[in-house]
Amino acid sequence: MTQSKSSVPTKKSLPVWWSSELLPNRLLHKFMDQLDAGRRPYVKVTPKTVPELYDFQGQDVEFLWALLNDLDREYHMLTIKRARVNPQQEPYDNAQIYFLPDKEPLVREWLNRPALDPYALTWAHELKRQQHKFEDGGAALVGRHVRVKGMSAAQVVRAFAVLGQELQRPVTLRALSARCFAGDSKALESYELLVRALYPSLSQQLQARPVMLVVHLGQPLAHILFVENQDTFLALAQADLPGITLVYSAGFRGSATRVREPGQVVFSYLNPDADTAGFKRAWFDGEASSLRVSFWGDLDYAGMAILKALRQSFAQLEAWQPGYEPLLARLHAGLGHTQASGVKNPQPDPGLTGCRYADTTLLPAIRQTQSYVDQEAASLCELQC
Repeated sequence: MTQSKSSVPTKKSLPVWWSSELLPNRLLHKFMDQLDAGRRPYVKVTPKTVPELYDFQGQDVEFLWALLNDLDREYHMLTIKRARVNPQQEPYDNAQIYFLPDKEPLVREWLNRPALDPYALTWAHELKRQQHKFEDGGAALVGRHVRVKGMSAAQVVRAFAVLGQELQRPVTLRALSARCFAGDSKALESYELLVRALYPSLSQQLQARPVMLVVHLGQPLAHILFVENQDTFLALAQADLPGITLVYSAGFRGSATRVREPGQVVFSYLNPDADTAGFKRAWFDGEASSLRVSFWGDLDYAGMAILKALRQSFAQLEAWQPGYEPLLARLHAGLGHTQASGVKNPQPDPGLTGCRYADTTLLPAIRQTQSYVDQEAASLCELQC
């Protein structure tokens, strides 16, 4: 049953006799429990602690004791110190079995039991202390180990626990975050649903953060053009193209599904003396559906993803061909930056956008060349609009 030193298994292998139903499996789990609890892994053999060795009718106790000795002699993960016994006692009575901590990684592989994260242990302990402060008793945080840079697990749990105090009055998610998470207004940026789960009633006090859009009103109001980048937006605004109203979308800000709901968007006008009231009516009252709506941004996957998202609010929106044609010419001339160059972070292909020009011309060109061209590369004199 025992093995020579040369045949000791590799780290990931199990003993040939291994079974999850045998005593060593249960005992090693017990030792892992003790390690997870911060205690020394140890057991004293008695009928209460190791009943399998005293079940003389149902178990082969000599075989089980031999397996434990095998873990000592061959696998060097146990130290067994025998007690003095009289002839009427079993040889293992009151024996002290110590687990050797340096074997923990190997045993955790055998048991398929990863080590507990100290962060998770602290999280669970602090959550139990603070659970009475949550409307859901902290249930939404059980096993949900949110990490905030510069804060310990206990500090993060306590920060979530004081949200209820700030939710006694209307507040935005950014302000709530800054007041409870060490002044960090963005800590809760991805956790609004979690906040609502923790405080289903109080979270009604959360105020939506309006989308802010910068607008240059064109005369007459016939065409709304979303522009991705600031430099290009300002250059087009200065050119004051007839009939084109420019909206600086600043990436995805203009793609929010609530962007056409009154009270959910704030406009800042470069030319406030123009017909702002007429623009708002067209935007909110559905008149924009009769207008031409376009988007112009970088010729890359991210730009195409913005276009796709904007079509959720403006179904008729299309890629602005006068702006993309100069970028497309540069792409085909090999003047773009390759995706493999690392100039930009990896961008996923958005697939179909719903815009015919983007889906049949722009995206195939990006895929074929594996390159991008930024919007600013096109000069105003190249625009055929």
